[in-house]
Amino acid sequence: MSTRSITTAKSIIYSEHGIPKDVISVHTHQLPDPKGNQVILKSLGFPINPSDINQLEGVYPSKPEKTLEYGTEKPSAIAGNECLYEVIELGSGVQDLKLGDRVIPLFSNSGTWTSHSIAAEDKLIKLPKDISTVFGATISVNPTTAYQLVNDFGLEKGDWLIQNAGTSAVSQAVAQIAKTKGINVISVIRDRPNLQETIDKLTKQGAAKVITEEQNGDRGVSAEIAKLTEGKLKIALNSVSGKSSSNIARKLAPDSTIITYGGMSKQPVTFPTSLFIFKNLKAFGFWVTENNKKDPDSKRRTVADLVKLYQNQQLEELSVHSNDWIYDEFSDEQIKELIVNALENSSGGKQFITVK
Repeated sequence: MSTRSITTAKSIIYSEHGIPKDVISVHTHQLPDPKGNQVILKSLGFPINPSDINQLEGVYPSKPEKTLEYGTEKPSAIAGNECLYEVIELGSGVQDLKLGDRVIPLFSNSGTWTSHSIAAEDKLIKLPKDISTVFGATISVNPTTAYQLVNDFGLEKGDWLIQNAGTSAVSQAVAQIAKTKGINVISVIRDRPNLQETIDKLTKQGAAKVITEEQNGDRGVSAEIAKLTEGKLKIALNSVSGKSSSNIARKLAPDSTIITYGGMSKQPVTFPTSLFIFKNLKAFGFWVTENNKKDPDSKRRTVADLVKLYQNQQLEELSVHSNDWIYDEFSDEQIKELIVNALENSSGGKQFITVK
């Protein structure tokens, strides 16, 4: 092993919660020598997720512990939960990883908005080198959520599921994954100027039927769906809540389940009492962060299967807006400006920071 050169990391940190652009700053720090099974990592790219923003705001239930280990004046944390890294240095006890390997964090809250990081190899998942930076860096949240929603709730070939927020990253992945298993998907989307174009895209990905939220509340459409699904509409996936959640729940067959994993409308989940009494509806929540924390091996298996789907061209990478961070050239001010611009544009589509 060659003589070690000191690795300087530039990280997006925060010590307090509030408006993201106001609480983040760029912090330069030296990474320690990797000991035992630790490795030094170079970032290749990371997304900006809604949950990342919620953590900065202080409203997300899961948060990293703030620490002084980065040499800051106040206890601080590095923002972010997803990233694709390249292994650039090995500790003396590393067994499975090699220089140049590509890896992602096993758990959330590892602090991924950074140019470099250090981690133990058993807290990382190795990925093949033939996958794209975007796919690798975004596999842990949206595709993993979608995969577990499709696979972990008893759906079989020929069954149906209905989901709102049909154009979201999770919903698009759900349709693609379900298609590979012969599970039929109904996606509910908001009306929009390019409606037919959006329907065509979602249908090509795997949705068996796409309806608008207005149609979601139409009794005639509900009757059509009941005839189409022949009592096999067993799962509803809710990430909107409010009226949308009650409308997808109404379409379920008896003894079915509605799973809530988001609340985009910021409204309560609402169901008619009759669904619980006369249809024996079951309703519960799903949180991929906690599930993976309880069962890390499930996360590893999920990622392995998602990689196979990607390699077999059965699962697309997420559509992102890429922003370049040139490590050797950008000043701290330019780095913060890049991140702030991405944060402010996040409502217009998934923002991705490519580290060069």
